[in-house]
Parts: sequence; C-alpha cells; structure tokens
Amino acid sequence: MTDDNLLMMRYRLLWFIPVLFLSACSPEPVHETRFMMGTLVEFTIEGVPRATAMKAIAAAAGEMARIERKMSIYGPKDNPIKRFNRTPERTDFIFDDEIDKLLAMAVAIEAASGHAFHPALGSLNRLWGFSLDPPPSAPPKRDAIRRLLPAGGCLKRTGDHRWQRMTRSCQIDLGGIAKGYAIERGMAQLIQHGVRHALINAGGDIASIGDNMGKPWRIGIRHPRKPGGLLGWIHLKHNECIVTSGDYERFFMYHGKRYHHILDPRTGYPATRAIGTTVIAKEAALADAWSTALFVMGARGLEPLQQQGMAALVVRSDGTIIMNEAMQKRFHSIETR
Repeated sequence: MTDDNLLMMRYRLLWFIPVLFLSACSPEPVHETRFMMGTLVEFTIEGVPRATAMKAIAAAAGEMARIERKMSIYGPKDNPIKRFNRTPERTDFIFDDEIDKLLAMAVAIEAASGHAFHPALGSLNRLWGFSLDPPPSAPPKRDAIRRLLPAGGCLKRTGDHRWQRMTRSCQIDLGGIAKGYAIERGMAQLIQHGVRHALINAGGDIASIGDNMGKPWRIGIRHPRKPGGLLGWIHLKHNECIVTSGDYERFFMYHGKRYHHILDPRTGYPATRAIGTTVIAKEAALADAWSTALFVMGARGLEPLQQQGMAALVVRSDGTIIMNEAMQKRFHSIETR
C-alpha cells in the first residue's frame, strides 16, 4: 500500500470518529406507556440515556399515582376528598396546601365560566356511573338527577385552608382538573431527574417541555367522529399544555341517543353544545378544567378564553370547527399537511 493510500485511510478514520461520537451523545427517544388514572399515559423523553429516562418515568408515574390516590372519589382507599364529602354540611374541613390551592383554582374557574365547570358534581357523577364498573347502559331517573344537582357556588372557603360544603348534594369531584394537575406534577419529576425534552399524554391531557429533536412538538387533534382520524394539528411551544375533551371518551347509546360523561352542571344531563373541545394553556390543570367548561358552554366560551390568552376550539355536533383568534393562528387543518 502506498504512502498516499495510508494517508487517505487515516483521513477517513479521523472523519468518522467525530460522527460516531456525536451519535453516542444523542440517545434514541424513549417511549413508555402505563395505565393509570383510568387511561393510558404515554411518556416520550428525548436527550437522555435510557436508564435515566426510565428512572425519571418511574418517579413521574409514582407522583401521578399519588395524586390519583389522594384526590379520586373512586376506589376503596380513604383520602381527604372522601372525608370532606362525609363531613356534615356547613362544617369546616381543613385541607393541606396542595388540595387547597387546586380547589381554589377550580372554584375560580367555576365562577368565571358561569358554573359551566363545577368541582362538586361527585354525587351526580356517581349516579351516572361513567367511572364505575360495570359502566352504565341507561340514564338515571329524572327525579334522582334533580335531587343530586348541586347549586352553583356550593363550596365555600371559610378561612385559611378551611372549606365547607353548603348542601348535601355538594360533593367534591376533582376529575375535571386533577388529571391535568397530575401530569404537571409528573413533568416536574422528569425535570428533577434531568430531563429537558419530554411529552406526557394522559388520554388527551398533554404537557410538554423542550422540543422533539430540535423541532416543536407536533400534536394531532382527534376527530370526534372518525376513530383514528384527526381534525388537524398544532405545534406546542416550550412548556405548553393542550387538553382535548370529547363525547367519545366514555359514553353509551340509549334509544338511539348518545349519553356521555361530561355533564352540564346546570341540568345534570350530558352537555349538548359540543362534541369536542381543545384548549391550550401554560398549565395543564387550567387547560383541563377549561376544556370541560368549554364543552358545556360551546362556542360562546371561546371569547372568554381569548381574553385570558388561551387558544381554543369547539367542534359542534354537525362537525363545524369554531376557533378563537389565538387558535386560528396556530391550527393546521389536516387537509393542508
């Protein structure tokens, strides 16, 4: 072999060494799916070794499970929410700081939405039974619904961490906000473990940090009537959350009519002004609660969200998509892919 050939071979070796080194510094994305909070929770992590990612996911899942145990009204284990719901009316109950703050947020959203969101539908939700096993196959009796319909503003904060329920039918159920809060806390655990680029998707409640291998996270918005189909997609910005609610998540058909789990707090029956809603916000708990409220309010709820800086859309029963200005600037129709 000539000296020129030896020199060329050495050059090629030197050329490949940095490429291999850079590849070693860019671990493959880690995807993990777990069942919790009554849904599949998907974790996607970029930029860290698999062992680090799995340790972070375990911590995040543990934190989310803790919140579920602490705040769910279902299951055999006792918790502060269940104890509050057993407390006599107009009697002080002291919550810890975590529940106190989340409950204060929920009550504020109830007031701002004109009671379209209600954090005290526990009795009514149990009556309908969408979260029970077996699930319902027929609607409850009208009289039973009327008896368990809680008044707006029936939860009162009477002092520092002190709360009362004003009527017997006023039973806390944080199901419309706690899942969003849980993924916020899960994401905080990922960050504590050194993760800087990640996505958590809990059945339509999505929180993000960083980006997807240098590109924004691209999130598809599910079509309410086409299984596996999409209405369109958006790019999430750094540390944004997006929540989609729909009448396809938990429902049954009775005499040709669809009955779903998102109840209108003012009637006690499934809301009818939308079949799907999507809200983008900086906090997942905020997006979670407002997505539920928007489902009840319908298109008239888009402007209040615009005023609060949240992008939002509503899908009407005829399939029409209505968006506020903030969402119009970000939504990409599936036909324009």
